[in-house]
Amino acid sequence: MSTDNSRIIFFIIILLFFLSSPSGDGVTSQYEFIQLETLKSQLKYEYEVFRELSYDQNFRNITGLKLAYHDSKENPNLNATYPLPHKDYSSWKPNENYMMLPQDIIDKVQDNIWNRKQTLFPPNITSNLYGKINLTDNNKYTKIKMPIANFFDPPESFQDEKPADGEHYLAVDERGDAGNHGELHNVSWSYGIVDVSIQHLDSVENSLSLSPASISTGESQLGEDDSHWKILHLNVNFYNREETEKHSLSTKGIYDIWTGRILIMSQSAKFHSLFAFPHYLANTEKEFNQVKRLIEKYWNATNYAESLTMANLQHLSDEANTKCEYFGFLQLEPWDQFTPDQIRMIDEELKWPLGRPINRSNLPPIRLHNALLYSPDCGLSLELEDVHGPRYELQVRTIRIHLLLGVLLFLGQIYLLLCQMNFTNTPSSVNKISYWCLFMMNLVDGCLAMLYFLASPLLQELYLPLCISAFACFILASVFEIRYMISVYASQVNEQGVGILTLLRGGSEANTVVNRVIPDEASISSSLYGRFFFTLIVSIFILLSSLIWPKEIRTIFEYSVLVVLNSYWVPQICRNAVKGSDPRRRRQNGYQSLQNGDTNCIPLLWSFIIGTSVLRLIPIVYVFTYPSNVFRHDIDVRFAVLLSLWMLFQLLILYSQDLLGSRWFLPQHVIPDGYHYHRPVPQSILMEYGSQNNCFVCPICMVDVPVYVEETEETHKIDAQSYMITPCSHIFHTECLENWMSYKLQCPVCRAPLPPL
Repeated sequence: MSTDNSRIIFFIIILLFFLSSPSGDGVTSQYEFIQLETLKSQLKYEYEVFRELSYDQNFRNITGLKLAYHDSKENPNLNATYPLPHKDYSSWKPNENYMMLPQDIIDKVQDNIWNRKQTLFPPNITSNLYGKINLTDNNKYTKIKMPIANFFDPPESFQDEKPADGEHYLAVDERGDAGNHGELHNVSWSYGIVDVSIQHLDSVENSLSLSPASISTGESQLGEDDSHWKILHLNVNFYNREETEKHSLSTKGIYDIWTGRILIMSQSAKFHSLFAFPHYLANTEKEFNQVKRLIEKYWNATNYAESLTMANLQHLSDEANTKCEYFGFLQLEPWDQFTPDQIRMIDEELKWPLGRPINRSNLPPIRLHNALLYSPDCGLSLELEDVHGPRYELQVRTIRIHLLLGVLLFLGQIYLLLCQMNFTNTPSSVNKISYWCLFMMNLVDGCLAMLYFLASPLLQELYLPLCISAFACFILASVFEIRYMISVYASQVNEQGVGILTLLRGGSEANTVVNRVIPDEASISSSLYGRFFFTLIVSIFILLSSLIWPKEIRTIFEYSVLVVLNSYWVPQICRNAVKGSDPRRRRQNGYQSLQNGDTNCIPLLWSFIIGTSVLRLIPIVYVFTYPSNVFRHDIDVRFAVLLSLWMLFQLLILYSQDLLGSRWFLPQHVIPDGYHYHRPVPQSILMEYGSQNNCFVCPICMVDVPVYVEETEETHKIDAQSYMITPCSHIFHTECLENWMSYKLQCPVCRAPLPPL
């Protein structure tokens, strides 16, 4: 019975959870319900007012459109109420008496910005544009007061069930400071950078994934000559060069294909710009009706008011309280070099590539011939210069090509790494490789693989090349490089913490080992894989966090990381110095020092060293020297040159170690002596093992090994190079032990670790 009761209680809890969870519109309280319903009612009312407007009628009771520029110019303290006394609502003219723009802005748009001549323009302008933006005539214009309804404000206490009535104003003075109700984010710099992202919607139906039949009504269908009006979605971001102050505008716009004009207006709780497009864009009654029908169709297709949620309401409130409102007047550069049939073929080929002869490399960019932004409530004007960019399909194609070239770079690195692994196929040679050298390369490749994986679901057009790049990079990082790192780590796990500082202290333990328990390869693998993924997650978190840091700090961090991660040959230089080797001339003459019997100096193939350096440096040089790089990164040729010189310096040091010996740059008195396998056998060892004839039995070949005993004169004729004595005092033939150590650095008798040759 208790079990049944617990199941019933659990079911009731789950049911109450679903019943109390927020609905689809995000409403969680009675207060929010009234907020959202009030906003919907306001927009529905204003839409009905908009439908009754004609070309020669002024705006009426629509949020943000109650005051014209002349009204505020005559009385800056005039409130935006309806109806205003002595205001003419029965007529409309494109001047400051009726529009929210000052007369010189209106004249500039009509005479210098917009070109009303019908010519050839691309029908689809979906693209990302970049250029410059300049602040002009700041503090020259009168600021128009725009009220915000109080129902947008959050509740002051939990007892509030109904929003307050009325409205309040945000006042911005000449210094950009706000009034008592908040602060608007005004522009305080003169020159900056702008990027404009344009998403072209061929039709309202396609943009909403709706069928025409589901939204077609007799009075809202567009006429046959209305097809040249297109709805755009634009994201405009502009900021100063130091990126200490950023502004953004995300809104809808209307594009006239016949004349290349684009009008955009911000949308917020204090400015319902959707209902202003026909008056501000149309020059004739015919154009007014065309744009008005387009707005009506958009309203019906989106179910504009009824589809609003609390997230939309909060967004409109945030936009109104923190940002200036903007008008944007953009004029495209025409494509007069093409015929209408050629433009149609270009558009179809970019949408559906079938091999039509369009010569993509010679297609002109989408360019703004003139552009102007004006803020009525902040009273500032901004001009855009040299704003251009390739069409989105061409940009995606370029990025796809770059990604595939990056895959080739990864494949080249995999090939070089496999050659290097094959070259160092013995524990003695693997022991000379720096673990940290491989770790730094592995960290870079692992981060790239993770970034590719994270970006692939966000960029649908690049999903396949991003996945291929991520797979190639992940294979390089998590299979080949980690496998090699495990071998290197296993060969060095018994060594003391010996580094370049040990040499500088003059220590003698650079080639010695500690008699400790040797972990098996499985435990080493799990340890390194765990370390790899932990370091990878932390690194990715830091990299993504750095994207929102101030530009100055982000630049210092970026340059520092690039210098550090491109110093991967420095650990190998230190490792070469720790292990020690003879100059090339002595090795070529067949000389074998008692300190080191190995004739190899640098354990890395020169093809691997040079190839890896070049392949890893190519992307950095591209990003820092190519102006039109796909990442839109700032050009810094000086840093690219300095980084290349730093890499060249590392390669020269490695070459000098191979030519002059790995310790040529260290003073002679600080160079320690390594372990000597070829040395006289102490008398004590003879007594310990009870040897009677100054001979030992080699544990490998079971043949007697004559040894050099310093206390016994008759043994002084024996060559010390013919036998080897280990730190654990076991004696072998030189050939026997060298062959053994080629595969395992452990004593064949007691399994104690052995110093590498």
